[in-house]
Amino acid sequence: MAELPATRLSNPRVGLFVGIFLSLLLGLGLMALLLEALGTSAGAIALLILTGPLALYACFGLAVATRHPHDFFAAGRRVPAFIAGSTMALATLGGTGVVAMTGALFLMGSDAFAMLLGLPAGLLVAGVLFVPFLRKFGAYTVPGYLGVRLDSRLVQVAAALVFAVPAALLVLAELSLARRLVSQLLGVAPVVAAAVVGVTLLLLVVAGGMRAVVWSSTATLIAAVIAVVVPVTIAALYLSNVPIPQLTAGNAARGILRTELFRDVPQLIAAPWLVDLPGDGLEVLGRRFLQMFGSIGASAYGLITLIVLAGVAGLPALLQRPTTTASVSASRASVTWAVIVLGFLVLTIAAIAIYTRALVTDQVLGAPADRLPGWFQALIRQGTAAVDAKGNTPVSLAAISVRRDDILAALPQALGLPWGIVALSLAGALAACLATAATHVQTLAASLSEDLVLGHDPELAPPTGRMFAARALLVAASLVLAVLSLMPVDPLVLFMWALAIAAATSFPLLVLSILWKRLTAAGALAGLVAGLACVLAPALIPGGVIGALPLPLSAVVAVPCAFAAAISVSFLTPAVSRHALELLRDMRVPGGETLMDRQRRLLRLKRGD
Repeated sequence: MAELPATRLSNPRVGLFVGIFLSLLLGLGLMALLLEALGTSAGAIALLILTGPLALYACFGLAVATRHPHDFFAAGRRVPAFIAGSTMALATLGGTGVVAMTGALFLMGSDAFAMLLGLPAGLLVAGVLFVPFLRKFGAYTVPGYLGVRLDSRLVQVAAALVFAVPAALLVLAELSLARRLVSQLLGVAPVVAAAVVGVTLLLLVVAGGMRAVVWSSTATLIAAVIAVVVPVTIAALYLSNVPIPQLTAGNAARGILRTELFRDVPQLIAAPWLVDLPGDGLEVLGRRFLQMFGSIGASAYGLITLIVLAGVAGLPALLQRPTTTASVSASRASVTWAVIVLGFLVLTIAAIAIYTRALVTDQVLGAPADRLPGWFQALIRQGTAAVDAKGNTPVSLAAISVRRDDILAALPQALGLPWGIVALSLAGALAACLATAATHVQTLAASLSEDLVLGHDPELAPPTGRMFAARALLVAASLVLAVLSLMPVDPLVLFMWALAIAAATSFPLLVLSILWKRLTAAGALAGLVAGLACVLAPALIPGGVIGALPLPLSAVVAVPCAFAAAISVSFLTPAVSRHALELLRDMRVPGGETLMDRQRRLLRLKRGD
């Protein structure tokens, strides 16, 4: 079979594809609003808004089916930098960020920025330290890069097994949240919702691998951006007369501060090492919105940001997205776009939380319990909110409880917008869940097939067997995780655990493998074991220094332990081979042929292909 060129021009059809999908999505939304005005039931509108985009995503995933490993694992390396970066931003935030972090910001106030600020900062660190070098190396998986870089099959297998843990946790978090959104939209049983989500995920990725992920993620990105931007833009226009919520939300935050001062809302100061993340049930609004260190202690605040930063920078699924671009410079540009798009999304979900909190503060706080606004009474009937007050007793902030994961849909309901807009918000969050799950499950399956099943040199395997192994593991991983999504798990907790594990294992190994020539295979294994053992200590050891740290602060100890173990063992073992050092030297040169593409070309010449 003919090999694809190592460098190709970016796909010229991306703009046409984006325009067609955007037109279809807008037409679907307008049709839903028209049907609602004609008296169509809410269930029928929700079914239309849910099934229409899902069918489009599945069609895009199936339409780019491929039989070539280069397309399946790297999208042919012809993805435009803007598309690669934008979809990378969505995969970083994910449905958990769109839904759970919006609710966390609503409940925690300024303390939630300890998590949010680490997301774009992690992408920036990855773009400086890792992305250009991994793109020049050209391996299809991060464990595959480590195995070749350190000339060790054992390192490749160990890295594949360890890196599979955060990937599986992130897929499980996204599928669990997606299953809840489908149940909320259609009112179906959790088993049916899990089946819908699992089948859709398979249709997104199984035919085209990374190529299908890129195209379907572009569509889901458009749907997610429209879903989060439209309601909050209407809120900004309604409350400030300026339809730019990212700029006008600050005025609403100052209004919240004045109202809380007027109502004598107490200040609560958390213990220095406390990390009190809101759960997925009803949570009390007992803290001032702009007060620092009410939910996360002063000592833990900055450390949480650093953990999220290191976790995002070390996630293999995110690092593989820029490697689908046409060149090293394009991979750098893609990370720049990723930071810009992610910053826009973070500011948007922050505006959603601020405007929703402002409506609650202005219209519910201090109001008699028997004369609450109609929209808030509707939230109470839905189970989204609760008030611990009766009669004409003024409602205090501590008497108000809300569900963290329902805040995204609560804003359009508070504004009295049509049900179609509410369903659009939920469908956009579902799109973000599917895009993130597809990214991580494809990386998980590719790593398991390339690094575990096929061995040290997957290029020696026939293309048909190579593709069959990847697709079989992709189907198995998707189905198993879809079944596990029926478990009562908290997506935000899984998200933070995944980042903590990635920070403690992948991040130190990548830093040392790129920046330090003396790293050996034994040192890499020691770093992996030390980092994983320390970060899991709170779950395994109830007491002690590490065991006493709250989630996810164990990574604060695990990261330096991983660095120390890798460096010390590397000094005690023989240096790496001359060939490995030559690869490292070539990897640091931005121009020239991709190293793994050169290896494939030489292998074909040796075979006589």
